[in-house]
Amino acid sequence: MSNKIRNCVRKLEKQENGKEVLPEYVGEYMQLHGKYARIKMMMEYYMFYETISEGINPYIDSAKEIAEKLHHIVENFFENHTGKTENQKMAQELLELRQEVVDKMEVLTAYVDCFVVYEYILNRVQYRFEDMDMMPDDSVFAQDLVNFIFYSQDNATISDNVRFVVGQLPMRMSRSRYFDLIKESISLYKGSDVSSLESFLYMFRTNAMLYQDEHMDDYFTEFQPVLEELASLDYETIDEKTYTVYAEKIRTNASKLNDISDLYLQLGQLLNDMYAICATAKDYTPEEKMEVTGTVIRGVNALFLQKESTVWELCKENTLETEEDKLYWLGEMFTEVEGMQENVYEGLNTAGAVLEEVTECQKEAISQLGLEEDFMVLKKLFLLTSNSVFAELEEKALEEKVTEQMAEEATVTLIEECKAFFKGKSRMLRRAVMANTLEKMPVFFSSAQEVADYVTTSLSQCSDEAEKYAAKQLLLEIMH
Repeated sequence: MSNKIRNCVRKLEKQENGKEVLPEYVGEYMQLHGKYARIKMMMEYYMFYETISEGINPYIDSAKEIAEKLHHIVENFFENHTGKTENQKMAQELLELRQEVVDKMEVLTAYVDCFVVYEYILNRVQYRFEDMDMMPDDSVFAQDLVNFIFYSQDNATISDNVRFVVGQLPMRMSRSRYFDLIKESISLYKGSDVSSLESFLYMFRTNAMLYQDEHMDDYFTEFQPVLEELASLDYETIDEKTYTVYAEKIRTNASKLNDISDLYLQLGQLLNDMYAICATAKDYTPEEKMEVTGTVIRGVNALFLQKESTVWELCKENTLETEEDKLYWLGEMFTEVEGMQENVYEGLNTAGAVLEEVTECQKEAISQLGLEEDFMVLKKLFLLTSNSVFAELEEKALEEKVTEQMAEEATVTLIEECKAFFKGKSRMLRRAVMANTLEKMPVFFSSAQEVADYVTTSLSQCSDEAEKYAAKQLLLEIMH
């Protein structure tokens, strides 16, 4: 890690010479982001080409237009050596492409959550048509399950175990109790940021099949007819032939959704990386040890666009006759950056740890130095190196806190939506939605005994042996 960024951070923490240190902090932090993005782009662009050229993901056509725009931006930057103004334009275009990918991922997520509910139902009817082996009786199984839940001393692990178990056990909760739990969950957000409550409501609605994305009529509409068929089935009286047909449909469509999601995840990461490269270009100082990243990116880009490039002239052996030869030659260069990504990331963490504090405490100096735009970019770049490829990048105004009235209104609205959805739906579909959402809600037990009582009651009240067997089997797979 660069000593320069460490020294900048140390001075800023002590609030020493802000006006002198801030430009250096910005330059060094941008440089680190530029390096990190180039290393990641090199690796991920190469893997993306492998995915496409080898036909690993058969759904590339759904993202062809976005991918082609990305390839041309990469070509402009690395082959045509665009200037500051053009780089800023490309950075903005990349953010717009990224938002398109985010919109599509939200639609995919909504579809995935719907299929999860129907998969839950079909898992519970599976053993009406298949042989069931011996299982521990309810009391023994309940005790083993409680022991599993509390085997850890870590409260977070226990909470995770509780939520998973609640999501798998036979659902025998009354709707009134379920609605009470929704109210209790939302009440926990009083006093917190409004965005936190909005995130919970979004998560709940997608898992309850209530979420209707504005783009669902535009993207991936081929999944709608399958979901309509699944919604029309009578799961209480379903026969083996119908079960087999729809179990296969769920498996096939879930696999397809997984492949499409993987594709857009890869694209999202590449757009993030290329945005970071364009956004930091003005502060990026080329280094000899980083040249390999540009070579690989240029080479992969030439393969994607099927264009000639001077990059192949760098091969001294001059043996690059086929596409496979070129790809192998590019892959050999990865060893030259081994260990660099980790070192750069350490520097990013050091610089990022003080970004928010510096932005607030040095607001006046930042303004006087004309660095506001740079700090806005750094905030975006900081978020792009977080765990989420699709992190929200837009700066929000000072957030409101959730008031009691807001919580009550949100509760009434959500419960009314649930009641409307449940109306006329089969008992098994209602139970599947309840299980799927309870698993995502805060733990609602106040003691270990309450957990044990819930487990025992859930098993004892389930008279459907196929459903109980499926639940036990799923839980046993996790317990052992």
